[in-house]
Amino acid sequence: MKFYSSLIPNPQSLTPNPLSLYVHIPYCLVKCPYCDFNVYAVKQWPEEQYVEALCAEFRHYVAQPPWQNQPIETLYFGGGTPSLFAPSAIARFLKYVTDYSAIAPQAEITLEADPASVSYEKLAGYRAIGVNRLSFGVQSFHPTVLKTLGRLHTIDDVQHSLAWVREAGFRNVSLDLIFAVPGQTLDMFAFDVSQAIAYGPTHLSTYCLTYEERTPFFSLRKKGRLVPVSEDEEIEMYTQVRAQCKTAGYEHYEISSFAQPQFRSRHNTNYWNGTNYLGLGAGAHSYANTPDWGIRWSNERNPRRYMEKVITCGEARSVEDTLTRDQAMGEFMFLNLRQRDGFLPAAFAARFGTDVYAAFSQIPTLIADGLLIEEVGRVKLSERGLLLADSIFAEFF
Repeated sequence: MKFYSSLIPNPQSLTPNPLSLYVHIPYCLVKCPYCDFNVYAVKQWPEEQYVEALCAEFRHYVAQPPWQNQPIETLYFGGGTPSLFAPSAIARFLKYVTDYSAIAPQAEITLEADPASVSYEKLAGYRAIGVNRLSFGVQSFHPTVLKTLGRLHTIDDVQHSLAWVREAGFRNVSLDLIFAVPGQTLDMFAFDVSQAIAYGPTHLSTYCLTYEERTPFFSLRKKGRLVPVSEDEEIEMYTQVRAQCKTAGYEHYEISSFAQPQFRSRHNTNYWNGTNYLGLGAGAHSYANTPDWGIRWSNERNPRRYMEKVITCGEARSVEDTLTRDQAMGEFMFLNLRQRDGFLPAAFAARFGTDVYAAFSQIPTLIADGLLIEEVGRVKLSERGLLLADSIFAEFF
């Protein structure tokens, strides 16, 4: 089963500063024990009221710069589990967006989906209303790994849902996998990757399991009841997925991301390139690339309070931060270096009015240590640097 055959690739950004819209749907049937996102496990969710709040928030922001008169080039429904919401609810929001703004003709419209929460009818409904890209949280093709991760879906759910995805007409599909899960071996993860590739997705995201504070996994690890895989095993798994994806023709374009040629995630790439993005929903984050160094903010996290604030005030900001020049320079380095293409020193100079080597005198040392390389006029992580990326990023903050 191949998703990408006969598919016209997504175009690159159509404007120099594309607008990306992120919509956070914070509801899940269960909250996975490793998850630190703004997610709430519920049996019922206020679908109609929540969409009403999203529409009100969008109306508030689209009337002001930098969102005003800017066509939306990428739109991403994330969560949580957006596929809990009916296609009619998603359609209502999209219709509202087109009433007050414009969605570019070749816009990338992504919806995250969970194999336990979809049917053929629901997927066909999403496709019919304009969703043209799915991000599927498969995580593993081993029942024991899914059980450890606290996932609700089964391998049968994965197989059925991916068959429905193709039948519903989706041709741009991303699959998520998690590695370095306690009890997972290198062979088990290699099997996961080969199974994922066999479905022929246009995109693969592979994430190393992390133990974030305030999650059950963090507590279990601290108590010794959950034993992480070793660092050497993490590196082996990461090296393995890179080799498998390369052999299968996937481009490794960002630390955790692999794509068929011309099928990079345009939405995520806009984040990494520092362009404007507007986040709607409980706990969503936004960034405005202002003439100075940028402003970012996040919304009220609690869904009930978020809805109350938005309906009353039009917005629900809870935290706002105006970046300093030093912060903006550090973020430029972090966001660009996580991309395999790295960055052009001239782009840094144009943005900040100074030479990147003068701003960060540690770069020559990182190059001499084999962690960064200069190649075709660009600065990027080396093969060794990929394995030590977090330590390298810390050098710029």
